[in-house]
Amino acid sequence: MTGDDATEGDAAASRRAALRRIAVGETGFERATVWSAVGFALSYVAFDATAAVGLGGAETAGLLAAVTAIGAVAFAATGGGALPAILLAYGPFAGTLLRELGPEPYVLPLASGSPAAAAFTAPLALAGAVAVAVGAASAVVGYLLSRITASR
Repeated sequence: MTGDDATEGDAAASRRAALRRIAVGETGFERATVWSAVGFALSYVAFDATAAVGLGGAETAGLLAAVTAIGAVAFAATGGGALPAILLAYGPFAGTLLRELGPEPYVLPLASGSPAAAAFTAPLALAGAVAVAVGAASAVVGYLLSRITASR
């Protein structure tokens, strides 16, 4: 093995390590999982709290989406990767979309005539798609912000 081969191998390993750090992050999935669960619960009950002060469902959903995106960017900027940012965003979006598009809150959808599972799966699937889009974009923005602050 020559010195050039070792240099190329080191460069390839460095690129793989950088890609792994961007995808998985340095913070790990534990924090993302906890914040996703907390975000789901808070987003689901936020509609009750905002209705008490006169905000409608659309305004509440927009506010929750903005807070979720800001949280995912902040998570990614502090060492979270793209996959944990997607996981973090899923919980709040699932709570928001389940409450806004799903069945009547706090009531099982058995009397509606449609399959009960369909009332839950559509909002949760949409939340997954939105979480992938927002989480990936947040990871890019967060990574760029961390690079900018590190260069100062």
